[in-house]
Amino acid sequence: MLAPHIPFDQNESPLSFAAFLAETHTGGHLVPFLHDFQVAPEDMASNNEKALSRLAEVSGVPLANLRANAAVRIGKRAYDLRGEMVSAEFLANPFTVFCPACLAEDDQTGRRLGRWEWSLSVVRTCPHHSIPLVRQAKAKWDDKFHELNRRVPERGDELDEMIAKAPRRSVSPLQDYVLRRLDGKSGPVWLDAQTLDQATRATELLGALLAFGPQQKLPELSQDDWDFAGRMGFECTSQGEDGIRPALQSQIRKFDCASGTPGARKIFGCFYNALAHSKSLKEPGDIVRILREVIVENIALAAGEKVLGVALPERLLHTVASLAKEQKLDARTLRSVLVAADVIPENAPAHFPIPVGKGREVASRIKRMVHVISLPDFMNCARPLVDQLFSDRLLTPIYSGSPGVKGRTQKSVDQEEIAMLVGKLQAKAVLNDQPSAGMVTISKAAEKAKVPAVVVVHLILGGFLGRVACVNDLEGIGAILVDPDEVKSQKETVTAGMSSMEAFSALKIPKEVGWRLVDHHDETTQLAVFEIIGPDQDHKILRFDPDSVAGFKATFTTPARLAEQYDLQVGEVVGRLKRSGVRPAVSKASVGVDFYRISDLREALFT
Repeated sequence: MLAPHIPFDQNESPLSFAAFLAETHTGGHLVPFLHDFQVAPEDMASNNEKALSRLAEVSGVPLANLRANAAVRIGKRAYDLRGEMVSAEFLANPFTVFCPACLAEDDQTGRRLGRWEWSLSVVRTCPHHSIPLVRQAKAKWDDKFHELNRRVPERGDELDEMIAKAPRRSVSPLQDYVLRRLDGKSGPVWLDAQTLDQATRATELLGALLAFGPQQKLPELSQDDWDFAGRMGFECTSQGEDGIRPALQSQIRKFDCASGTPGARKIFGCFYNALAHSKSLKEPGDIVRILREVIVENIALAAGEKVLGVALPERLLHTVASLAKEQKLDARTLRSVLVAADVIPENAPAHFPIPVGKGREVASRIKRMVHVISLPDFMNCARPLVDQLFSDRLLTPIYSGSPGVKGRTQKSVDQEEIAMLVGKLQAKAVLNDQPSAGMVTISKAAEKAKVPAVVVVHLILGGFLGRVACVNDLEGIGAILVDPDEVKSQKETVTAGMSSMEAFSALKIPKEVGWRLVDHHDETTQLAVFEIIGPDQDHKILRFDPDSVAGFKATFTTPARLAEQYDLQVGEVVGRLKRSGVRPAVSKASVGVDFYRISDLREALFT
């Protein structure tokens, strides 16, 4: 053992300690000193276990103390640091890293210490002086031994000048987390579940994406950039999956209005590529799973397509184009129906994701569509009854266009819905080969009873009629026969109040707008409906309270009504309303028409 004994500082790296021993005992440099004690310089530079053991032997310092401050090589580009397995990229080599303020203080004692934490690439700020560490690139073959007296010749005023020029900043939370973890302290659960290498790399890569964007070339980032990236990334990774997922989803949202169909590599760029080709011990950790799930949950991908090395077993999302191709449909027709069905917004970009199940459901409806113009023939009934069925929502039209959009029209109806309605009517009937005496069609009975034909339909479905027949060799609604006298006697039971058609006609609004008011704005508009329920309690007949309709008309108005009232063009009315700053009580975006409170409007605005 060397004499005199030189104590080992708990903050010093073994390499720095060996260099001080060489200087103290031989007055020379590290390499000859190592040769004197049969230690291969390369082994010392990489903290080889054999080299550390020999250093412990000659210095009298416990091996455990030396080992605690060293990343010991355990394989190709793999190291053990205080029980944590890290990669070569986790270390600062081949750079020599130091804090000029620390060295200035060391110079006062006559012994420069190479702090062990300076060997970590994530350590970029001195926790004692709050300044960035200086990184010197390797220039000569023996610079890898980081002998500070040789690598940093600056002393006194020169160091003071370096200190004065250094910007002030706090230690990043990522650096603090890494050092605390290496000191045996626990941290955020998700990060602690990763290897230290994985936790650090995931945090910095995510931060680089958020801070500099997907097109950033990672090798071009400076150490200050990486420090900033680590700070940003830690805000997310410290919250685990709950913090990472929203950050990745917000990145996808940035491409919502992008043209074409941007893929994962375009959206996540440097982040995706770095994880796909990770150098972090070949396994980047749980961050890959999270990114993969976010991608497949938000980006339309075909079955078999690989995402970060894993093939997608089945398609989860479609675009309009891919769904149209799969279902052999016209893309324009499909898009219109998807918009009308509220599956995609009116202005959805080409890459807007559509859940496979929902998309295929809409596509199957399109294949079963019966165009409105063909419904009377298809259902074997008169055209007025078709309109009444729509108005009372016994049939649901498939629209083209969104509520309030000019040109929005009832295009078609799902055959299954038609079959369901006709089936329910036939289920109430007795099947006959020949019409019974006195029995007439629904339309004829409505004519005799002086009620809309839909009233007769409600009477049948509600179980109010005892005599209902179905002619065996006829199809559709035209095959249903009822007793007109029974209709006359029962009509008052289902015609209280106003029908939907009467109510919406009185208010001069389209029926789909009226129903949206009822469904979503009843508390605001107080447009009330009540139910009539007959013997068959499964069928509910919705009627409107006349006082409620009158109250709504007296309380709310529309640009069209104002234009008619003041003999103005609708566009002029809309313009005056906008300039006045009056806001609608119910917006066009939600129901299809703007409704204003009459009490909010000054008559002078339109005269």
